[in-house]
Amino acid sequence: MVRKPICDTSVFSDYGDYIDRIILSVLFPTIVLFELVATSIDESALQKYERWRVLLNKNKCLINPTPSDWWETSKAIRRLYLMADEQPSKIKTLRNDALIARLAVVHDGFVVTHDVDDFQMVQKVMPNLKIMSAQEFFEF
Repeated sequence: MVRKPICDTSVFSDYGDYIDRIILSVLFPTIVLFELVATSIDESALQKYERWRVLLNKNKCLINPTPSDWWETSKAIRRLYLMADEQPSKIKTLRNDALIARLAVVHDGFVVTHDVDDFQMVQKVMPNLKIMSAQEFFEF
């Protein structure tokens, strides 16, 4: 099986048009859709996200965290706090990223992000996580 990309929310401002063209080639976590919709103030962006939601759902590319994903992700974040390698305030900002990372691991995908450092922190407690910088992925 070929690993599929999972785009972190951070890449959409720079590469949203490209993602629009490859939308059915990616796995799309509902948490990313949530972040995009919750922060969109432009009506046309909201309409695009609605179109994506329908298309992704129809083609089974939209992935939802299971209760087990939520549980295992919360334990991973807890392990980061216990390691005391990072500031607690920084770890607090990684909660959604950790859930995206968990979905990438479970679905044999890899995360495409501008925030490589954030996902490398998560990788400390999810060693099977694969990460690729947005620049490397989109500007091949």
